[in-house]
Amino acid sequence: MPETPLHRPPTDAELERARRTVAPLSAAVAEARRAAGPGALTLACFNDLHLHAQREYPVLGAYTTKIDATTNTMLAFTEMNALEQRPDLVVFTGDIADSGCPGEAPHDEYVEFQRLTDAMLPADLLSLPALGNHDHADVPMTPELHAALARHGRRDWPPSAGPLDFYFEARRAGWRFITLDSRQIQLLGTHQLQWLEQCFAADATTPTVVLVHRPWVTVGNWVDDFRQQHWNTFELLDRTPCVKAVLSGHTHKAAAWKYRQKTHVVFPSVAYGIGEPCGWGVVVLGADAVHSVFIKELTGTTFDHPSDASSARPGSFRRLPAENYIRSPLFNPCLMPQ
Repeated sequence: MPETPLHRPPTDAELERARRTVAPLSAAVAEARRAAGPGALTLACFNDLHLHAQREYPVLGAYTTKIDATTNTMLAFTEMNALEQRPDLVVFTGDIADSGCPGEAPHDEYVEFQRLTDAMLPADLLSLPALGNHDHADVPMTPELHAALARHGRRDWPPSAGPLDFYFEARRAGWRFITLDSRQIQLLGTHQLQWLEQCFAADATTPTVVLVHRPWVTVGNWVDDFRQQHWNTFELLDRTPCVKAVLSGHTHKAAAWKYRQKTHVVFPSVAYGIGEPCGWGVVVLGADAVHSVFIKELTGTTFDHPSDASSARPGSFRRLPAENYIRSPLFNPCLMPQ
């Protein structure tokens, strides 16, 4: 008998408990917006959803009995909707689908994404995506995947600037957002690097946030072995003053680092943790800088992959200070410029 993902909808009691846990975060975000001053922008950040279609799968292992990515996504969206002031922008930093590693995710996993976002996110709430290695990995994107994203993604998602990967530039509330496609173990292609150079040549002043699934910085778990190591791109970002932040996922564990005047934030996973509970994030941007970063632990029972254990989480939040990366024991001076 094929294994089947759980897809158990949250109960009314679970949803209400999730809403109640958001009040302290809501107050902290409101205070951060006031402190950030006029023009503050709030981002809600969801990473590593790892959604499955509502059908049978041949093998899913722990997903069958311990992970319900659909339920976790519903709880995360419920928590975001309970914020007193809704975010200005939602970002999805990759691995929206689950089964595209090492090829390309089946398109019905994006149908599940569309079902959830249509049901739970306001139609006029702006959003931007990045793709991860579980969306498409070691092969170029097919025209069919481009079409599936256009059909099942949010209506305001820009088309890709090129056919081989999913990358684009978008403007929102005085900020420029650049999405890069980092695939699996492949380096960012020269087509993305040349396009990025052209973006900065055309506009080197607008404050910019880069969205990319695989981070360059480390978080302290085994997924660090699979972080970005495309240093030509990193050095371009590093020497471009208008880049204020790089937002990533992939590691299923949160971290915030300050590295050479730029803030690097890595968000936890909605689906399952790797040494950290499931969760999502909030970033408050000031006029031209990152003001505050918050991590919201997901309310309910979540699964931690290394320990192979599920545990009930109270749904607390924490402010994530951006520590000096060069002073961290995780910093590798042989790889990163000082």
